Amino acid sequence: MKASAHSLRALDWANLFMADVKDGVGVYLSVYLLTVRNWEPDEIGIVIAVPGIVGILVQAPAGGLIDRTKFKRYLLIAASIIIAVCCLVVILSEKFVPIFLSQAAVGLVQTVYLPGVTAITLGMVGHAVLSKRIGRNESFNHLGNMLAAIMAGLLGRFVSYEAIFVFSIFQCLALVVAVLFIRENDIDHELARAASHTESATTEVAGVKALFRNRNILLFTLAMGIFHLANAAMLPLVGQKMGLVDKQNSSLYLSAAIIIAQGVMTLVASYSGKRAENGRKKILLIAFILLPVRAVLFAFISNPYVLTGIQILDGIGAGIFGVISILMIADLSQGTGRFNLLQGIVYSSIGLAASLSNIIAGFIVKHFGYAIGFISLAALGFLGLLFFLLLVPETKDINGPTTAHQS
Repeated sequence: MKASAHSLRALDWANLFMADVKDGVGVYLSVYLLTVRNWEPDEIGIVIAVPGIVGILVQAPAGGLIDRTKFKRYLLIAASIIIAVCCLVVILSEKFVPIFLSQAAVGLVQTVYLPGVTAITLGMVGHAVLSKRIGRNESFNHLGNMLAAIMAGLLGRFVSYEAIFVFSIFQCLALVVAVLFIRENDIDHELARAASHTESATTEVAGVKALFRNRNILLFTLAMGIFHLANAAMLPLVGQKMGLVDKQNSSLYLSAAIIIAQGVMTLVASYSGKRAENGRKKILLIAFILLPVRAVLFAFISNPYVLTGIQILDGIGAGIFGVISILMIADLSQGTGRFNLLQGIVYSSIGLAASLSNIIAGFIVKHFGYAIGFISLAALGFLGLLFFLLLVPETKDINGPTTAHQS
């Protein structure tokens, strides 16, 4: 089968609108709760962390569900509607418990976005050209984040911070429309789970055991976790730091930081998808190197303009990571029929690490200040660099050469 141009264009739009939806409103929520609601850093850390904690519990089962279901589009639609409701809760409530529960709901449903869209993509184009298509997906994703950040910055500065969450509701509804334009007949659901031609159905428990008996999968999953343990808290802390320097313009600074990073990511993602055909590890290594460098710079710089400019490094690292990590998961799972389950397992590791990153960093900043908080993240980033360099193998053709998908 061959996906129609109509569905491929709809996939572009879905990635564009999904950009800001799939991660909730965590970064803006952090600054909003600090500067408008006057919450303490440790309370903010808990609320920002809860989506990741919930994701740990449901991400792997969500991946297994996506492997099995033919209703992938409707899972994305349901998740978008729920996140829209959660944004409404943030607007209407000032108290800890309702906002905590809304972010828990965000964590529950956002687990379907990345594996769902990646599965649909694989089911439409096949493994042989997946690297170029994932690069295109990520370019649209980062472009969407950049445009959303521009709108959020303007709304936060000239309307109100609450207007940012209203805009997120609009994005959720636009994503629903885009997903509905992807034609169901253009998705090969067997191909979407990386099934081999000879694979027979097995239970999810057996699938998990089989995946974790693979040492390369285990090492890769741990490396992804360490990366996000160092990375996840960085942008929220930078937003808080800039908010304390200039409260009135905090949303503009934060949006500028996101715009710069996402603009760089848009270019880097497309380039990474093309270069990945020559090997994955050497490209992803760049992202691991830039992570501790960025944290050290954030530790010793307070000027909001310079802090904003440093986000160029984040753009390079994240643009690489978003493409190459998915390709490495596809490489490691090829022929197993457990592509989305493995995505779920890896994203659970990332969710756990991100949650711990926000909680630990929030505690350190409260008691020792922002400089020590960033130095701690830099140390973790360096540890992740060594782990990835020394232990994680190159995954391209690790299970044998890839053959082209027959259309």
